[in-house]
Amino acid sequence: MMFFLLIWALTSLGFFTLAASMSKHQKQIFAQELDTSKTRLASILGWVILILALTLCLFAGTVSNMISYWLGSLTFAALVVGLSLSYLESKIKMIVMICVLIILISGILYLI
Repeated sequence: MMFFLLIWALTSLGFFTLAASMSKHQKQIFAQELDTSKTRLASILGWVILILALTLCLFAGTVSNMISYWLGSLTFAALVVGLSLSYLESKIKMIVMICVLIILISGILYLI
């Protein structure tokens, strides 16, 4: 369960970061568009976080099972991010902070 929370929170954070690299969502999250360098940084950081989640999955078990596991968490994370951006846009920053907290707690508990 802790591993699922870790991967789900990482993929959610990656999707939120990728959303922050899109101009429409920048207006939702930050109330303004970011400059080009910050947009590029958000895009790169989002992809790095998603690749990190995939890498953690690949080293945690059988490759074929863990790719399916990662794709399942991507699906669930996309649902959460899409619904959050649609209906909870004023609370996005709090949701992202909760994702970071879940990553920290589940990562520590998974290592124990």
